[in-house]
Amino acid sequence: MRPNTTPDEFVKWLKSQPPEFLEKGNEITRLEAEKDYEEFARLFKEGQCSICGKPLKTFSANNPCLHWLLRPKKFKKKHFPAFFQEFTYFRISAYVRWVASIDKPMQNINDIQEEHPGEKLIDFTAKHQHLTWSFSCSKSDLEGHMTTKSGNYPHYHMQMKLNGQSFIRYSDFHIPFHKDDLFDMELFSKHKDFAVHSYGPGSGMQELMGSEEGLEFIVDHSTPTDNPDDAAYNLSTMIMAPEGGTISGDLIADAAKEAKESQRTLASVIREKLKDSGANITTIVAPGDGVPEPLQREGGRKKKSNR
Repeated sequence: MRPNTTPDEFVKWLKSQPPEFLEKGNEITRLEAEKDYEEFARLFKEGQCSICGKPLKTFSANNPCLHWLLRPKKFKKKHFPAFFQEFTYFRISAYVRWVASIDKPMQNINDIQEEHPGEKLIDFTAKHQHLTWSFSCSKSDLEGHMTTKSGNYPHYHMQMKLNGQSFIRYSDFHIPFHKDDLFDMELFSKHKDFAVHSYGPGSGMQELMGSEEGLEFIVDHSTPTDNPDDAAYNLSTMIMAPEGGTISGDLIADAAKEAKESQRTLASVIREKLKDSGANITTIVAPGDGVPEPLQREGGRKKKSNR
């Protein structure tokens, strides 16, 4: 039904279906995505492309493939238009996210909303080894710049860096959205209460840092690292004794020792030890140095999330 309908009609049709039909469909989609990702990751680690079946290092100008995003030898900027004409934004962004998730799930994808201020419709950065990709789309990009000769159609921008050096700049291309992209963007923006988009195995940091449950998970299940450059999160905890009360320094020291020995966060241990004390405990969760910097078209790293 979807290809010949509007997003509104598609949602209306979905809402008319029995709940068990939707639940089964969502479960099938989730399982298929997990299976596809496992196969993708297996072949990727073997140096093979799960899409075209060729080695990831190969390049053929006549056969665009998503593994071009890995910048195989001979792939030049001039080849990029053929690439984005072949693939939708959602396929390109999903591929980038899947690649980024192979070594460090979530951590290599910075889509944290607090680090991307403003009203961008698309704004995230992903990293895999020496490769860094960033995507951006503002409301005016989606509408098209009608007063200019370039970009007077719905489009987005992409940046690609190799070892920190620009290979493709945001300003190089106004990348047109495909028809399916526009359908999905309208669907997910107009029907947020019903149609929720997820990248599944390619989800980024916002998946955890964007909710109370996620922040709780970070505090309770993160493990310390001796190398700050590898850290996914920075946690700092502030403790205020209850009015008229005190908190023993020995208790804090014991909590720090226990956290180190048990490979838990100090925040989780201290909350456990002081749960009945009446103390006010606030943990600030911020992206660690191991998370890619948000390489926006403007702006930079900003705020933190509180828990």
